[in-house]
Amino acid sequence: MYYKNLYLVIGLEDLKKQLEELKKRLEVLEENIDPVDEVMLSIKIRLKKKLEVLPELDEEKAAKVLKALANPDRIKIMKMLSERPMGFKEIKDSLKVESPTVSHHLKLLLKTRMIRKREKYEITEDGLLFLRILRIISALEEGEDNV
Repeated sequence: MYYKNLYLVIGLEDLKKQLEELKKRLEVLEENIDPVDEVMLSIKIRLKKKLEVLPELDEEKAAKVLKALANPDRIKIMKMLSERPMGFKEIKDSLKVESPTVSHHLKLLLKTRMIRKREKYEITEDGLLFLRILRIISALEEGEDNV
């Protein structure tokens, strides 16, 4: 019985060492992931969760969503909310615009599901994904200027 327990203890120690080694390897891999690859992995995971097969692209709907989001103040709101949830007054004060304008921006962002309203306004996963796509587009444009 003693030897059997000893083998179990030794086996557990080996497993712990292997687990620690795997954790170290994972950390190295995570450090070396390219930001674009990280975004692509995130998109892939989200799409797998939501859809088995992508639906046909509805050009009209896509254009409406892009038009609703094509405003610097709305993008600023999404950026602010990506840092932390905010109340209406905080958003208004940060943007330095009138209340009706802020209400209009928030209404469009809510309608496109880029943000949601709970106790405060907060960004959704779709909003975060959209911001990441905008960052990639901005990076691509910067690269083209230097060519």
